[in-house]
Amino acid sequence: MTELHEAAAKGDSDKLQSLLIAGDIDPDSEDWDYGRRTPLHVAATAGKVKCVKKLLEHGADGEMRMAGGWTPAHCAAERGNVKVLQALINANVSVTEEDNSGDTPKRIAEIYGQSKCLELFAGHSNKDHSTT
Repeated sequence: MTELHEAAAKGDSDKLQSLLIAGDIDPDSEDWDYGRRTPLHVAATAGKVKCVKKLLEHGADGEMRMAGGWTPAHCAAERGNVKVLQALINANVSVTEEDNSGDTPKRIAEIYGQSKCLELFAGHSNKDHSTT
């Protein structure tokens, strides 16, 4: 993992901010040893909302795909990270993209029994990012 990935995993938003401000680090850098996950995938999986917001503020691509075609929304849905999903929605990131198997984040939430995520998807009605 890169320093940026580590900061995202730990939820160290101050370290993340300082690394991003330095400007030498791509917020979409992929960790090839960890399924091509970006720092945003890592933060979404770990439920680190502040880090998710910081990465998006610094230009991270909220719809970037890791191995298997998962977006950060898929990662958040698997773990039941409703606040992360809400942060992605608030940043106008699609939460309806299909992975390589045709599963959307909503379907991932169903598979993993993440009822709070399903409630969020049911209440989300933005026509550009609908969950149907």
